[in-house]
Amino acid sequence: MKKIFSRRCRMADDALFDSRADTYDNWYTTPLGAYEDELENTLVFKHLGAVRGKTILDVGCGTGLYSIRLSESGADVTAVDISSKMIEIARRKAQDRRQYIWYDQADMAKLPYENRTFDMVVSITALEFAADPLLALMEMARVLRPGGKVVVGVLNNDCLWADARRERAKREASIYGAAHFFSSSDLRSLFHRTGTFGALTMESCIYTFPDEDEFQDITASRQEFFGRLFRPLTGAFLVGTARKR
Repeated sequence: MKKIFSRRCRMADDALFDSRADTYDNWYTTPLGAYEDELENTLVFKHLGAVRGKTILDVGCGTGLYSIRLSESGADVTAVDISSKMIEIARRKAQDRRQYIWYDQADMAKLPYENRTFDMVVSITALEFAADPLLALMEMARVLRPGGKVVVGVLNNDCLWADARRERAKREASIYGAAHFFSSSDLRSLFHRTGTFGALTMESCIYTFPDEDEFQDITASRQEFFGRLFRPLTGAFLVGTARKR
């Protein structure tokens, strides 16, 4: 695969994620974190559809959660993140699982790949931290083949979780202090402004309350059912899917 930019496109704010890389996966070991991850993963793969044999770019891959899952599902995966520490951990995890994944450290606003390289692009909870989300999404479109699919997962602004994350950022050092959350209308507008994608399909999940101490799986399942039924697109995790024209 040919590259057209430097592989070491470091931005000043990569230190924000470098400092949290070692503990980033701890959330998924908690009952609430594991519950959320299962719902998010199910929704993301529902929107991805068949991935076996596809060339897929994971933008903002973090510690490799989705890049590894995609590779294990038979995709040919390339992944990129701004944080060198996150990339280091992702590479190690992939090696431990015997998954061949090409990892690059780069800015999502300057993806180091040629036009029309990938069948699919996936980006999970990364656009929230982009200095210019529109430019980042346009870069995803640039490296996507015509007719290819982009799947974006973002933290929803229209939910209690967004308020809780903002309050947490006021009390303590948090990555959410630098985050821009997206409502469904925000995400639709962003895709429309690229002028590149067809119709956007959206779904959301995670309607439980943002409280680890009060979390109960049975209660959360009920909240999830009624939330999706009566308050669609207001779950804490919002997924949008569109194809490049």
